[in-house]
Amino acid sequence: MADKLLRHLSVDGRVSALAFQSPLSARQKVAPQRGDGGAHGRRLLGQLEELTGAIEDLEQTRKQLGLPERRGMTIAVEFSPRGLIDYSKIEWKLNGIELLAVQVHKNSDVAVLLVPDGGLSGFVRRIKAYIESENPDARKNAALVNAIENFKRAAFSELWSDTADAPEDEQCHWFQIWLRHTTGSIPDLIKQFQQHALTLGIRVEDGYVRFPGRVVVAACGTRANLERTAELLDRVAEIRFVEPNAEFFLDNITPAEQAEWVNELLARTSYADEDAAPYVCILDTGVNNGHPLLANALSPDDTHTHKPEWKRHDHDGHGSEMAGVALFGDLTHALNVEHEIDLPHRLESVKILPPEGETAPHLWGAVAIESVARVEAGAPKRPRVFATMTTSVGHLFGAPSEWSATIDQLAFGRPPVDVTSIELGEPAPRVPRLFVQSAGNVHWNYWNEYPETNWNSPVQNPAQAWNALTVGAATSLVQIDRKKYPSYSVIAQKGHLSPSSTTSWVWAESSWPFKPDVVAEGGNGSLDAGIHPTVGPESLRVLTTSNTPAKNLLASTGDTSGAAAEVARICAHLRAQYPDYWPETIRALVAHGAEHTDAMTAPLPANRKRLDKEKLLRTFGFGLVSHDHSQFSTAHRPTMVIQRAFNPYRVNEKRNVVLGGMQLHDLPWPTDELTKLGEIQVEVRITLSYFIEPNPSARGWQSKYRYQSFALKYAVKGASEDDAAFMQRINKLERAGADAEEFKDPDLKDWRYGPQLRARGSLHSDVWTGTAVQLASKSQIAVFPVGGWWKDWTELQQYNAKARYALVVSLKVSDGVDTDIYTPIANIIEQDVTIDIDVPSGQG
Repeated sequence: MADKLLRHLSVDGRVSALAFQSPLSARQKVAPQRGDGGAHGRRLLGQLEELTGAIEDLEQTRKQLGLPERRGMTIAVEFSPRGLIDYSKIEWKLNGIELLAVQVHKNSDVAVLLVPDGGLSGFVRRIKAYIESENPDARKNAALVNAIENFKRAAFSELWSDTADAPEDEQCHWFQIWLRHTTGSIPDLIKQFQQHALTLGIRVEDGYVRFPGRVVVAACGTRANLERTAELLDRVAEIRFVEPNAEFFLDNITPAEQAEWVNELLARTSYADEDAAPYVCILDTGVNNGHPLLANALSPDDTHTHKPEWKRHDHDGHGSEMAGVALFGDLTHALNVEHEIDLPHRLESVKILPPEGETAPHLWGAVAIESVARVEAGAPKRPRVFATMTTSVGHLFGAPSEWSATIDQLAFGRPPVDVTSIELGEPAPRVPRLFVQSAGNVHWNYWNEYPETNWNSPVQNPAQAWNALTVGAATSLVQIDRKKYPSYSVIAQKGHLSPSSTTSWVWAESSWPFKPDVVAEGGNGSLDAGIHPTVGPESLRVLTTSNTPAKNLLASTGDTSGAAAEVARICAHLRAQYPDYWPETIRALVAHGAEHTDAMTAPLPANRKRLDKEKLLRTFGFGLVSHDHSQFSTAHRPTMVIQRAFNPYRVNEKRNVVLGGMQLHDLPWPTDELTKLGEIQVEVRITLSYFIEPNPSARGWQSKYRYQSFALKYAVKGASEDDAAFMQRINKLERAGADAEEFKDPDLKDWRYGPQLRARGSLHSDVWTGTAVQLASKSQIAVFPVGGWWKDWTELQQYNAKARYALVVSLKVSDGVDTDIYTPIANIIEQDVTIDIDVPSGQG
């Protein structure tokens, strides 16, 4: 008999804030010495002299075109070998030098710098001191000068920061221009840039997206014109492509059920009240709320459009299909049961895709900002989940874009920091948001190459967003009517990846998060005669509402869009069940409840290597979602939820910004019950979720310009460790000079992924497996900070900002074991006096 479904257990207090110093240390690489340092230095001085002379020619050209006199230029500094220098350290304020971008090549890095007139003197002075030093081993500035390979005048190629190759033709293309924003108002900056760019044959659209120190605009022109823009307008920091919008992959819509079945479903469905319910806001092609199954959940006042002149109806069908899944899930199940259905959530819609014949937007981040503003203007306090199924096909390979970074900023919940107006005191208040984003689809034409084509098809923009809950597709739909389709065979086996789902196998930059985060039902496909791929038949698809109820009430859908709509539905149910849980917590619970199916893990060896685990995460994320596991606990699987905020950084007595305190959680562990279970195998799953504030400019993501504002990690007390040994392992302040080699996690081999793999991005989840008696001793979890731009970019004064996180912990015992570990935990929490101990952080 299945366990009764129970509410999760919220744990307040039982946490200490302790002074913390990371035991990790980065070893600084040093550039090899040059064989003839004097010759190397003189060669670099010659290059700098040429650059100084080029400034005069540049100013003459600016004057002829009627452009303002700048007295400076953009240069490129090549460093070899790569990765030796923190490039933010060459932003010399006294010389007015500003770092624009960093290009990573196979054997070198290229730092692009804006240098005012006279600014090259900083390099000249350091190189002369390097040459004049008599002792090569003690040369002043040797580390810097040895690493510099060349100076040259920066051109279009140095400002091109897209992973795709720049166009070589003479055709007009749409580009994103990332502008420097260090002074003045943004409207004035854009107006001035539009005027100057027009002089060079570049048309700049209205609209923009803002990030710290950057304003992104869309511009149309040829590469030749863009090259002149990059050369003559010193506001340009980066240039990237505007990517084409992805198609929606829909099958032919045919009636699946009779209209009376819909009426019967209506008769036993209760819809949530407008004032009390959470909402799923669908950003798509619009929703036709005249459909009888949707009308009671979607008020006309809650249908919006990106552009006011657009009509609100769904011109394509996709948005209405997503609405049905987001409300009911797969309608096949709802139509074939007899019990009452109580919907705890409602719908909102923003039409973000243009009607036929309209030009698609070029800055999708701006569309996201305006769409969120539309729905929040009328109902700012509604609990909601934003569901986005639109993606673009590009070559980002996990790197942030204007669009994905906007999703991260909106999820973080405040406007980007304005570098021109830094105010002391508390940062702006945050209102975090939850975004569910489809991973993007493999076109059905390529399904005959499954699964290789899925491994080679990267998750699409903006699904690489750190804070978004990115959803891929798996399937359990494998039934085909052999009499009707005798030559058809299913593509994906039950429990495996849907043929439409993209993955992050080809993402080369290992520091970016694994995506998708989870997978959900996305339908299947079939091969005719083992060769020709097709979408469907309908038994392999998800049943949903159509956008033409007068003709067909029902339609079929699926792919990662349908999977994302299903996950948005689960999130809405969680928000209804636990109204006090944060968006970060809801995301954590969805990932926490997911599991890899047997079909997903079957190809892996028994002793999984790191690469095996990484491929599993890059294909399926944390696994197939489970509504029940995410929403409920049981006697055999209690789940504890912790929500906490603290300062990840602080200012020490020397006025340096250092890591703040760590958070030590002492959990209400059912020690007696676990000890009684003895050698029975159990699991503990821990999920940490937090939202970072993004910094997407390509200025070197291992410096003060790193992408994440802060980062957190967690560590768990080992079964054989006492409290003191655990603290010494994770906190350098507790070591008192002991050798670092003494402090290793004794349970490292028992974790499914381990501390390195699980710490990607801002959603970390891992599972420890061992005996119940071992687990009885693992009752402490530490959450601690690591680096981010809040700490290192001190000029922006964000080091006092608080970080929020959700920590979800589950204990799991096999259902076949006669035990109840939920009740003793609930009793401890109920009897506990809420304790929230803040120990002074000290001066460590």
